[in-house]
Amino acid sequence: MSEAFDLNPPDDEGPDALALSALLSSRVCHDLINPVGALSSGLEVLDDPSMEGAMRDAAMDLIRSGAQKAIALLSYARLAYGAAGGFGAQISLEDAQKALTDLFAITKAELHWHIGTGLAAKENVKVLMVLAYAAADCVPRGGDVSIEGDIENFTITATGKKLLLNDDLVRALDGDDADITPKYTPALIASRLVESAGGAIKVERTEEEVIFRAAFGS
Repeated sequence: MSEAFDLNPPDDEGPDALALSALLSSRVCHDLINPVGALSSGLEVLDDPSMEGAMRDAAMDLIRSGAQKAIALLSYARLAYGAAGGFGAQISLEDAQKALTDLFAITKAELHWHIGTGLAAKENVKVLMVLAYAAADCVPRGGDVSIEGDIENFTITATGKKLLLNDDLVRALDGDDADITPKYTPALIASRLVESAGGAIKVERTEEEVIFRAAFGS
């Protein structure tokens, strides 16, 4: 049994650019607070002269882990949310793959990238990256996320022992901005990017997988 969602964004404009930028900033800050906090905690231990041996080793591990997570999240946010390359520019698919690979290294999901290389429209790449991160959230206990197709028409499939598809995510991808929260602001922006290109996003959940399909217009 499967449940499909044909996503057609509504006509109302919803939050303006300033409101969306504030929501997106909150999302980035929320993602970074834990790894940056880990860095701070680790440095506090190292600054304490009474801490020796195993405690200092644990502090160094905490710092390394926090730094890895912070760098991965920032590299991802730069491409998925930022203005990397300038407005209207293209983004290297190799850069997008590397950013996602590093991001998935701090999640419980494993990334399988089956899209070609080269430059691609920034808007398409941003949508792909947002949906890939959303797919990782769909397998909180671990699983696989596969990206297939081409940058104009791609499918992202999440499979795992436990599948989650949050209703708020579906609504955001549907372009529903009512009570939008920072967590799902990237999905709302992705829906608008696809709509502006004359395309559509579709989401389907079965007992074994969650599927995101994005098709851009000509």
